[in-house]
Amino acid sequence: MNMKYRLILSLSVCCMLFGACSEEDIQVRQPDLPDRPILILYENDVHCTVDGYPKLVSLRDERLSSTNYVSTVSCGDFASGGFVGSISNGEGIVEIMNQVGYDVVTLGNHELDYGMSQMFSLTEALDAPVVCANLKNVQTGAHLYPAYHMMRYGKVDVAYIGFTTTTSGTVKSLDDEQGNVLYSFMRDDFYRNAQHVINEARKNGADFVIALAHLGDSEKTGGHPNSIGLINNTTGLDAVIDGHDHHVIEGQFVDDKEGKSVLLTSSGSNFQYVGQLIIHTDGTVQSSLTDIASGAVSVDEDTKQFVNQVIENISSQGNFVIGHSEVDLTIRDADGNRIVRNRESNLGDFCADALRVFTDADIALVNGGAIRTSVSRGEILFNDLYNVMPFGDMIATGTLTGQQLLDVLEFSVSSLPAESGAFMQVSGLRFEVDSNVPSPVVKDEKTSLYSHVGEGKRRVSHVEVLDKQSGEYKEVDLSRIYTMATLDYLILEQGGSGIFNQVKPIDTYWGADIEILRHYLESTLGGSIGNEYGKSQGRINFK
Repeated sequence: MNMKYRLILSLSVCCMLFGACSEEDIQVRQPDLPDRPILILYENDVHCTVDGYPKLVSLRDERLSSTNYVSTVSCGDFASGGFVGSISNGEGIVEIMNQVGYDVVTLGNHELDYGMSQMFSLTEALDAPVVCANLKNVQTGAHLYPAYHMMRYGKVDVAYIGFTTTTSGTVKSLDDEQGNVLYSFMRDDFYRNAQHVINEARKNGADFVIALAHLGDSEKTGGHPNSIGLINNTTGLDAVIDGHDHHVIEGQFVDDKEGKSVLLTSSGSNFQYVGQLIIHTDGTVQSSLTDIASGAVSVDEDTKQFVNQVIENISSQGNFVIGHSEVDLTIRDADGNRIVRNRESNLGDFCADALRVFTDADIALVNGGAIRTSVSRGEILFNDLYNVMPFGDMIATGTLTGQQLLDVLEFSVSSLPAESGAFMQVSGLRFEVDSNVPSPVVKDEKTSLYSHVGEGKRRVSHVEVLDKQSGEYKEVDLSRIYTMATLDYLILEQGGSGIFNQVKPIDTYWGADIEILRHYLESTLGGSIGNEYGKSQGRINFK
């Protein structure tokens, strides 16, 4: 159901708190109200889902028939996570966004996936203003982007303030080669800085203040600020459009520092929805979501043609050599039977190794359903590697105890001997499996999802974890905390199964799967896959 609230203008005295302004700096006044509704179309966490852009344009054109106050904004994570972004380092996505025509854009953490220099190039190429209130140059103290962008609708001024998650600093190094910190997302000063910017926007005439945030609303942030914290610790916001956690929030209300309600909304991810935030003529604010993935929204043909041309250009660019393999990396056995979903495969070893080495985790797990095709010996093209893991999943890390690891492995093999997309290819550990033992995994009767491992004999035994110091395998310590790398939808969204529901996510987002596979091949292996991957390496052994 659509949610509404009556705008309450909150003004705070900041001289005692911040020393940045005085009571006289902020004039208490009744905000101007729009003479017709203002519609803000928004998306977040698109992650290169380019088929959504023609639908966004079509929806915008349709809405323009009812009001000419229509703006299009993005809350970040557009440049990385799929084929078009990966091959072009985000440039193909910027081309499409310029064709669409955005009014304001803020940064997501994955805009840093190609490095700071490329991020600067991408944002410079964007036709839309880029706002970020909490990214600064540590050496000079200067902010790298404007904190907000003001837009006028008739006589009404709306300030769009950008906020980017402070976890971004762990995605790509913000240090130089000597270890000097160059850039900061202001984690320790986040809320104080946010209030200062809100006050400044109000002082400069903003009738409404909308936060374009890429913070997430989850409490599992490792102490990093999130969108709920932004509202709780400030006054003067009218609404927060959020991203980062991929949550679908049509509209909920969160109390600000003075106990006044602020609207929070988010459109999920990958263009399943496009959000619509309306500022009505009476000052009320309403949010709703339009499902564009279902096919109910038409496609703008001109934009579709442009997107297809970009895809065609990008596809040809992917036919370049990134390495060489002395062996066939396969998801099948010698008889052509698929094994990646119920047996260890050498390609599964390669993929899991890439995640573990890149993140420096103790172990890595990659579900067999994510590994789609084999790679033949000889030259390896970028497109060959992309076809191995084509879904554009992000890599995340988390922690779990040795006992929890045993539970995860038990679920991984619960469907044997049948195939299962949840069967895990592993790195940094080895174990034995007896599929003749009835699986002790208990599933919820209503959802058929993983619940817990019951009593009785287990299928998994003799679990050993690779010691990074000695290079030897050691028996798993049930009470020890291990770090694990895996696909983000498994660790953050439970992957539809609940398999990792006891894993504690770490505030680190490592980039797209294809970029990590490529980095492992090019940098760690020096562009050459040798006989060490000639066959599976005995990590999953059957009795």
